[in-house]
Amino acid sequence: MPESLGGSWYFVTLQEDKTSLLMATPMKARSMVSGIIKARVTLLETLTGLKVRRIWHDGAQGYSTDALNSWFDIKGITSEETAPYASQQNGKVERGNRMLMVRVRAALSDAGAEDDLWAEALAAVIHALNRSPKPGVDVTPLEAFMGRRPNVAGFRVWESLEWALRPSHQQRKLQPRTSVGLLVGYTVGGKA
Repeated sequence: MPESLGGSWYFVTLQEDKTSLLMATPMKARSMVSGIIKARVTLLETLTGLKVRRIWHDGAQGYSTDALNSWFDIKGITSEETAPYASQQNGKVERGNRMLMVRVRAALSDAGAEDDLWAEALAAVIHALNRSPKPGVDVTPLEAFMGRRPNVAGFRVWESLEWALRPSHQQRKLQPRTSVGLLVGYTVGGKA
């Protein structure tokens, strides 16, 4: 991956197995994997009140550190590593990663955006996928996970023109009251 605007070179994907809820986090170094996993597991447990019991991973750098394995032991989480060069053992996530990259490339290509916006495109794709129905399922992944329908009123086309009202102290008499920009993502848990 090229370096993103935020300085990330990689991303880690987590998928909750029952609801297919996706989470992807850009990272600057592979050494950040264990911190991201700990934060995401804690978030999932806090949101649901349930305990994470098992994590499957491919054994890539950062997934099998002593510190992370001891944290798994303390939390009572079983860490299962797939065999080397056997991505089919972790097929659901591997197919998901491939699908994510297809959609990120499509978003970048459709918008005519530079490759350094890949992290923003990835976040927008994840945001839309978690709020979109899947074939053969009556609820979206976010609805299945949270137990309530997600609000999709703020959905816009990625990289579409957006107008932001300038604060009154930045406005001048004859200048436009808005700034024109491009939508490159959504704030989760906010209104921006």
